[in-house]
Amino acid sequence: MVSPAFSTSRGALYQTDCHNLLGAIRDESIDTIFADPPFNLGKDYGNGSKSDELQAEDYLKWSRGWIDECARVVKPGGAVFIYNLPKWAYHLAAHLEAKGLLFRHWIAVSMKGTFPRGKKLYPAHYALLYFTKGLPATFNRDEVRQPVPACRHCGGDVKDYGGHRIRVLGQCDFHQRLVLPLREHDADGGIFLGCAT
Repeated sequence: MVSPAFSTSRGALYQTDCHNLLGAIRDESIDTIFADPPFNLGKDYGNGSKSDELQAEDYLKWSRGWIDECARVVKPGGAVFIYNLPKWAYHLAAHLEAKGLLFRHWIAVSMKGTFPRGKKLYPAHYALLYFTKGLPATFNRDEVRQPVPACRHCGGDVKDYGGHRIRVLGQCDFHQRLVLPLREHDADGGIFLGCAT
C-alpha cells in the first residue's frame, strides 16, 4: 500500500515512483492523468534517482511501462495528457494509440527565447499530448474558448492565420485599403489568397 505524503479534503499527493503508485490503483478509476516525465536529457535531479540519460530504447521501454498503467487506470471518457519533448512525444503518441486511446490533440507549448544548447537548439515548442479513452466524458469548450476579435470598423470577425490577422476582402472598405492581396495558384490550379499589410 502506498501512503500519501500530503492530503486534504480535495485530494492526495504521493511521493513515490510512478510504477508503484499506478500499480496500486484499480482499473478505470481515474478521470484525468497529467504526466511530466523526465526528458532523458542527463539531468541530475539531486535525489539519488536513476540516471536521466538512458539509451533511447531503454527510455522508451520505461515510458511504455507507465503509459500502459495510465491506459489501464484511466476511466472510459477520461483523459491522458503527457508533456514531453517532440523527440519523444511522437513515439509516446504511437504507443498511446496502440493501447487503444483516442488521439485528441498535439498541443504545442511555445518556448520563447530558444537558444543553442551544446551543438543543438532548444526546441521551439514542447509537446502536450492529449488522448482519451473513447470519446471524452467532459469537454468544457466554452470554458477554454477565446472570443474571436471583432473589427472596430465593420464589426466582423478578425481571423488569425498563424499570428497574421486578416479579413476577407470585400466585406469592409477599411480592410480593402489596408490589406494588400497576394494571389498565387496552388498545385491544383486553385487560388490561394495570402495578404500583407
